Amino acid sequence: MKKLIPFLILTFAILGHSCKQNEQPAYGKRDTVEWKPNIKVLTFDPKIPHLDYTAENNELPNAYQNKQQLFIDSTICVSWSNAGFKNGNNAIKFYQNLQLNIKYDEKEQIARQIKFPLRDFTTKKEFLASYYKIFTPEYKRELLEQNPLELFRNKDGCMAGNDGQLWFKPNGKGSFIIFELNYF
Repeated sequence: MKKLIPFLILTFAILGHSCKQNEQPAYGKRDTVEWKPNIKVLTFDPKIPHLDYTAENNELPNAYQNKQQLFIDSTICVSWSNAGFKNGNNAIKFYQNLQLNIKYDEKEQIARQIKFPLRDFTTKKEFLASYYKIFTPEYKRELLEQNPLELFRNKDGCMAGNDGQLWFKPNGKGSFIIFELNYF
């Protein structure tokens, strides 16, 4: 038995070496196709998700103008009409513009859209003085990550942010007003 073990080891070593010498690839270079990824150049700022969406024609009704909308998190909100918005596409466009103002800290533009007094600020001047205390990076991130096509709405108005950071509603003159800022 002791003489058999070295013989087996020598046999396997010779077989293994001879197999490696005869190795040939299963395919040649002509059999392969070079993969080239199709990279699409982004035409929007990737730091603001969903900002590339636009309401194509504000004259056409929104798909959820007269029916409830179900969001991916199973939240159901009322139709744009039941929330008091005559045209949901206009509200979406308003929020997209608001996101740009927030991104670039256009605090004067934001202040023009607020109906004062707010809970913590009675005047535009007070709001502007406290702008950076309210619009912290975390607060801004919540509002910028909000998909404008999935704005929650109810009889009180339209909510942006996961925790209701900002609320707006129609002002009765064809535009919208921010009537609540919830910063924590």
